Amino acid sequence: MTIRGDLLIHGGNVIDPGRDFSGKADVLIQGNRIVDVPQGETVEAEKVIDATGYLVLPGLIDYHTHVFYSGTAIGVHPDSALLPQGVTTAIDQGSAGVTNFDSFIKTVVNHSQVRIFAHLHASPAGLATLTRCLEPVDPKMFDLESMRSLFEKYDRQLVGLKIRQSREIVGEWGLAPLEATVQMADKLGSKVRVVVHTTNPPGAVEDLVSLLRSGDVFTHVYQGKGNNILTNDGKKVCKAIQDARSRGVLFDTADGRGHYAFSVARAALANGFEPDIISTDLVRGSLFERSVFGLPLIMSKYLSLGISLQNVIKACTSTPASLIGMNGKIGTLASNAYADIAVFQLKEMPLLLQDVFGEVITCSQVFVPRMTVVNGRVVYRSLEF
Repeated sequence: MTIRGDLLIHGGNVIDPGRDFSGKADVLIQGNRIVDVPQGETVEAEKVIDATGYLVLPGLIDYHTHVFYSGTAIGVHPDSALLPQGVTTAIDQGSAGVTNFDSFIKTVVNHSQVRIFAHLHASPAGLATLTRCLEPVDPKMFDLESMRSLFEKYDRQLVGLKIRQSREIVGEWGLAPLEATVQMADKLGSKVRVVVHTTNPPGAVEDLVSLLRSGDVFTHVYQGKGNNILTNDGKKVCKAIQDARSRGVLFDTADGRGHYAFSVARAALANGFEPDIISTDLVRGSLFERSVFGLPLIMSKYLSLGISLQNVIKACTSTPASLIGMNGKIGTLASNAYADIAVFQLKEMPLLLQDVFGEVITCSQVFVPRMTVVNGRVVYRSLEF
């Protein structure tokens, strides 16, 4: 029997944590879906790409991005910024609030090849004015009924709420904005997650994490400003954080330019506390800049810090796919999944990376993007590949 398809990626080293698969295999695309190729069957395709010696991965999912480029000063253009880096799905974390989310859908989401999902900012204007002034987080300004209307209208794109809890943002409000955001999420439905920005929190991290529910996401997990996830001696992960993971809270790196500290990451990883999600917190000022650049560089950093190749890839594919309700559809190379694929070279390339506290590490291996496929179409390809 001969199995026919449109595009065959042949001979690559396939890593698909969603199926717990790692090994040399072919990936066949028919239309916009991946087709199963039983062992020993003959395959014919209109186009064949030789991926021998390369990694063939599910299209990457960046769980923490800012892509409202037409409505905020920080937003990046998703197609030009993400597709050349093997990222096929982005989750925008609170760039828009209730006053401008319609515009975000109409001007960005509807015009992008990248698959875009979003968390709605609890503050009505989102991050539209972030470079000039910080978003207001007085809970009395939050608009639950407008949120409810948007979640009903955009039930496929909207997956949760976002709130930032830095001391310099919340001021005298303390943890009240987070408490109000969690209460609103409860009223909006069981599938509405809360993602909370935790850099320099207003008080003990134990108090902050105690407010989170199973399925909520503690982002900037390795941040080093103010109180962090470590005990006072900086050697162990505090019990409240460990307990939160036990009850289902997830932890995201969302590194950004200043939301990680190598000292915190090293201590946490030494205690076996790996992130559930690896993401970028990419903004206009960090795109192609050394501390962030894009998701492949962030992945390279955590590979160098000792997380296994399989777990690094899982944190950017199957785990975030499950969080946005797309398990088995994206973030995997399983049969009948959408044909979103990223091909990488894992290249020996000594690369120095420095955090905002001045600590430096050397990445010995770097993920170099070579080809990206979205919905069955090649949307990026390196000249060298």
